[in-house]
Amino acid sequence: MNRVLLHIGFWLGYLFFCILIEYIWVTASLPDMPKSWIWRNVAIIPLGSSTPEILFSYFMMYVGLPRLMSRKGNQVLNILYVAVVFIAAVLIVRIIVHYLLGHVAYDQLLAEKNHLFDTSQIFRGIIFMGFASGVAVSIKSLRLQIAAREREKNLIREKLSTELRYLRHQLHPHFLFNTLNNIYALTRKKSDLAPGAVMKLSELLHFMLYESRNDRVTIRYELNFLQDYMALEKIRYSDRLKISFEESIRDPDKMIGSLLLLPLVENAFKHGASETRFDSFIRIRVQQEDEDFSFVIENSFEPSDRPGSDVSIGLPNIRRQLELLYSNHRLEVSQTNNIYSVNLYLKLDTYGKNQLHDRRG
Repeated sequence: MNRVLLHIGFWLGYLFFCILIEYIWVTASLPDMPKSWIWRNVAIIPLGSSTPEILFSYFMMYVGLPRLMSRKGNQVLNILYVAVVFIAAVLIVRIIVHYLLGHVAYDQLLAEKNHLFDTSQIFRGIIFMGFASGVAVSIKSLRLQIAAREREKNLIREKLSTELRYLRHQLHPHFLFNTLNNIYALTRKKSDLAPGAVMKLSELLHFMLYESRNDRVTIRYELNFLQDYMALEKIRYSDRLKISFEESIRDPDKMIGSLLLLPLVENAFKHGASETRFDSFIRIRVQQEDEDFSFVIENSFEPSDRPGSDVSIGLPNIRRQLELLYSNHRLEVSQTNNIYSVNLYLKLDTYGKNQLHDRRG
């Protein structure tokens, strides 16, 4: 319905333009005639001549142009086909205008100026026919380009969304494997902490399977998940591992990419405490101020044991997720004096703004 109204509105605008041109021409040809009399007659010619122009415009939009653009068949014949229809339409307009001027409009006062094969009038018909069809075809082509670009955007979004889901699913087995190893170690020791660890794992898996389906969660939700995960890991290491967690969150209901921080914390345990023979530590500092979010995690390690094979999963994975999710982010990794440090910065309001821009660039 909207398309029909747009078409009607366009042709009404074109008809008004033709009436205005006709009025200017008639007032110059009949300067002594009253304006009211001219206005009573001025719409007759544009109404008659515009009908073939409109029909030819639709012919070009739905037959002529697609035939020329498809490049199927003999292209010379296609051009001749369109040219014949164009000439026929111009001649029809000329015949209609000749009849209306001679028998209907302006009380035949302009009949003597109206010759069927008048060169200037034929040239005028060609201009108006080309103008009407050219504008109509241009608008249709623009609309098709916009629709094609929108389809391209949707395809890019779908592709990136699929890649993001793959990256997250890649981490799930990694997380589960590490956690089950921890619980297995507790059961080997016949520790009374094993049942609690299994229950905590069940809660974490519930979050990962159901709650994390959303692309984003609140900062509060994400940090609660990390603290539950660290509590589960702490069961295994007892007093041998010291965990420090500091947070300064202005608005905990701000949104952040779901499970975005988990790989960083996993790596700290996997390549810190689990591969360290002596006392170790993990320090985490989280800050959020308006749209600025920073996450710093440090862990002790023994140089001979780094890097492990699993680093190739965690950090490259999160780097790619950041590229897909945030146009303004920074991830810095350093190791000094047996301390491995990761500093993550996010501009929260740039979520999702880089996907199409980067692909078009």
